[in-house]
Amino acid sequence: MAELAAAKDEEAWSDEDWRAFPPLYTLQPHAATREAQLNVWIDLLWRWCKAGNSWTVDVASCDVFVNDAINRRLDEKGRREVAKAACRAGRGELLENGALFMLEQQPKDLARQLYDWARATGKLGGVFTLAELEDDGPLAGADARLRAAALEALEAADRCAVFTGATSAEAGVKFFREE
Repeated sequence: MAELAAAKDEEAWSDEDWRAFPPLYTLQPHAATREAQLNVWIDLLWRWCKAGNSWTVDVASCDVFVNDAINRRLDEKGRREVAKAACRAGRGELLENGALFMLEQQPKDLARQLYDWARATGKLGGVFTLAELEDDGPLAGADARLRAAALEALEAADRCAVFTGATSAEAGVKFFREE
C-alpha cells in the first residue's frame, strides 16, 4: 500500500491503473492511507459520473467499484465510506433514497465563478430572476442542487440575497456591490 500513500501526483496513475490495483478494493487500516484511498475512489467516481454525464449514483450497484478482470470489488462498507468521504469533502450529497449525488463542481467554486461573472458583466447591484441567470453565465446547465448550494454559499458570504419564489421566473438574486 506504499504506492497508494506515496501517490500524490494525479497524473502518475491512470484510472485503469488504479482500478487494476487490488489493495484499492480493501479499506486500509492506517488513517492516512485510508484517506488517500478514499480520495482516489472519489476521483474515480467523479470521472465515471462525468464520462456518463450522470451525477446520481446508486452506490450499492455502481460498476466503478467492481473490476471483474482482477476479481475484485469494494464491499458495501467500503462503498458507504466512499460516499461519506465524498460528502465530507463537499463533493457529494446523500439523497433520501440512499443514492449519492456527486457534485459536478464544489458549490463554493461555482459561487466564486458566478460572482466573478456578475462583476465582469456589470450585474453587481442588480436584481435578476433565477431564470435569467440559468440562461446565461456559470449557472447555465448546472444541476438545481448545485445552483442552490452555490447561491447559499454566496449568500452566506454576504455577496448576494436570494429571494424565493414558486418558479425560477419568480425567484431572484440581488448581487451586492463590493465595498
